[in-house]
Amino acid sequence: MVDYISLVVCASLLVISYVVKFRQGRHRLPLPPGPKPWPLIGNVLDMPMSTGWHTYAKWSKIYSSGILYASALGQKLIIVNSLEDAEQLLDERAGNTSDRPFLPMITLMGMDAHTALMKLLHQGLRKEVLTSYHHIYEKKAMELMHKLAKDPVHFSDHCRAYGPSIVMDIFYGYDLVDNDDPLWVESVYVLTESTNALLPGVFMVNTFPFLRHLPRWFPGAGFHDWALNMKKILRHMRDTPFDFALKNFSNGLGKPSLVIEWLQEDNGDETYEEVVREVAAGAFEAGIDSSSAAMDTLLLALTLNPEVQRKAQEEIRQIVGTTRLPTLRDRPFMPYLEAIYRETLRWAPPPPLGVPHATTEDDVYNGYLIPAGTFIMANIWAMTRNEKKYPEPELFRPERFLNPDGTLNDDDRVLAFGFGRRLCAGKHFASETLAMAQILASFNLSKAKDENGNEITLVDFRLGFAPPGVLHPSCSKFHMHR
Repeated sequence: MVDYISLVVCASLLVISYVVKFRQGRHRLPLPPGPKPWPLIGNVLDMPMSTGWHTYAKWSKIYSSGILYASALGQKLIIVNSLEDAEQLLDERAGNTSDRPFLPMITLMGMDAHTALMKLLHQGLRKEVLTSYHHIYEKKAMELMHKLAKDPVHFSDHCRAYGPSIVMDIFYGYDLVDNDDPLWVESVYVLTESTNALLPGVFMVNTFPFLRHLPRWFPGAGFHDWALNMKKILRHMRDTPFDFALKNFSNGLGKPSLVIEWLQEDNGDETYEEVVREVAAGAFEAGIDSSSAAMDTLLLALTLNPEVQRKAQEEIRQIVGTTRLPTLRDRPFMPYLEAIYRETLRWAPPPPLGVPHATTEDDVYNGYLIPAGTFIMANIWAMTRNEKKYPEPELFRPERFLNPDGTLNDDDRVLAFGFGRRLCAGKHFASETLAMAQILASFNLSKAKDENGNEITLVDFRLGFAPPGVLHPSCSKFHMHR
């Protein structure tokens, strides 16, 4: 889908840009180390199109640095492989590194409107606020158990919709019961397609923003039609559940929801309703894939490690017995399950490269220039592979997060939630831990079998993950049974 015709349009500008940057760069501080760029195109030939987290981790060893620099067709990129560097750059200097990278395709698709409204979202998803919605977690977890019991073969589909169904209920009072719900089918399609808007080199307009001004009929401007189609679908995804909640709010009907709560707090601002609409849409978009990826990974880890599965089931039996399912009220009394949750997000963080950041001004860090307008990616995968902190990091060991007496240790920062002001607003959601406890109380997980009845051996779990943005294991290789 690369717009090769646009390359011709931009060739002369590339030359001018390269000459200007070369002259400016002679008197600058050094950039962080990284692969040597080619003239004009930078490191575009070095950039991995998939599993980049592995490549960037190798670069750190090659260049002996926790931060790296690369460029592609004028796009500046810093990769942070070290937790210490990430905390300094993204936490301590959040005022300069919390911007969202400007990608014209995101704007053309209409996906950027909610990004400046994170304050309201963080307020709505505070731990104390979500406590009042715990009954929804438990209701949806029970629905999931019924689906799994009725149709265990498609357990991945059921688990994938579980997290978003909680988001829809909490935000809108919308009951996403069936996996065939048009809104859910539409959401999965958008998630798959919109990834193209983030991949480097797919749309030249992301590298050369001025191309967005080209008319739709101009050769190489086909991205306009693609973006317009995605925008229509996204608008429908945004408006359908919101209008549902708004209608219930206007009629005094419906279940309590965050959207209704926020609308009741209207301070007379004419734009307030639109703000709420965009914030809720942003939460739904963000929660579509990450929670389901964590759930899939969790199930895979338990299948590959039956001894962990047995220990967890024993802990559940000791706390709740065999006459009821675990609830969120039991969570504080099950440290081993909590350790499994932490280890899952360490072992295979759903966003291995985190959420992209961008700098607003030039900065200097450890003697290196951090230019304004630079994309910053935190390689969370590399941070969770720090062998000094996590010996034998490829092994799934919940005990990493336990003290010798079985209590949880103080390693409670989940790196998968990100850094700085772009920290995941939904970090207090407890959906995965609750579902995990109820699944383990109700089912056993084992490897799938081939046509001859032999167990399929999973040699390397990483081969089952799908790039580029969120780690999803291949769930066809294991199954669930009572």
